Amino acid sequence: MKISYELNPPKIVKGERFDIDQLCQDMAVLKDRAVQIARYADSIHLTDSVLGIPRVSSVTSAGQIMESLESVKAKNTRITCSLRVRDRNFVSICQSVSDAIFIGVDGLLLLMGDEPADKPANSGLKPSTAVKMLRHEGYDAKIKLSLSVPARIKNVSASLQNKIAARPYSFVTQSISSLSDLGEIVDIAKPYSIRVTACIMVPSEKNRYSANMIGLDWKEYSGSPVDFIKQAAKTADEVLLTSPNSFSSGLELLNELRK
Repeated sequence: MKISYELNPPKIVKGERFDIDQLCQDMAVLKDRAVQIARYADSIHLTDSVLGIPRVSSVTSAGQIMESLESVKAKNTRITCSLRVRDRNFVSICQSVSDAIFIGVDGLLLLMGDEPADKPANSGLKPSTAVKMLRHEGYDAKIKLSLSVPARIKNVSASLQNKIAARPYSFVTQSISSLSDLGEIVDIAKPYSIRVTACIMVPSEKNRYSANMIGLDWKEYSGSPVDFIKQAAKTADEVLLTSPNSFSSGLELLNELRK
């Protein structure tokens, strides 16, 4: 059973002004959490400015975390990162991907990303197009390139066909609530040798607001999340746990999974 755990890098600005001392403190918290997660998870996934709020870049955070993991002899923990395309042109994407390769990041999840509050102009680049361009230039020989898919696929839309045609290393689902829906995604991906990572939100009270925001109903697994995750791991190639508002709940569930 391969388990990955999602962490959010710290916000760059808290309050009204940039404060490097505060940011360094927040980065220290992130690195400490990564060290704790490394005791239980096979990999750590770093997000990229969720909800369009500027945060330390996932790739920069990966480099900092890798140094911390090496210091505690946990350097075998894989690191993957999300990479927003909404804010980047292809030159910028190439720079970020190259940086990730230099650092030793295992894989990148290219996604559109949430719209920022100030709604600047969209770059117009689609994640599937970015993956195609990166593969054409050979980046995929050095780093795994993945794309996101919905938690439930009712039909193979043009958008999904484009993602399949991009030939990503894997599909990473949005937070799932149904094993049958996950099975259908795997059935779609398998003929194209595309792996599937099932994202599952930890069902804690502190995460309920986040679940409601995305329309996630976790009643199928809230009573026995360990069993649900183990079944999901048998269906998919990997499980990505997310606990956006409760690190302690996520760590506790990881511990239960490894017993």
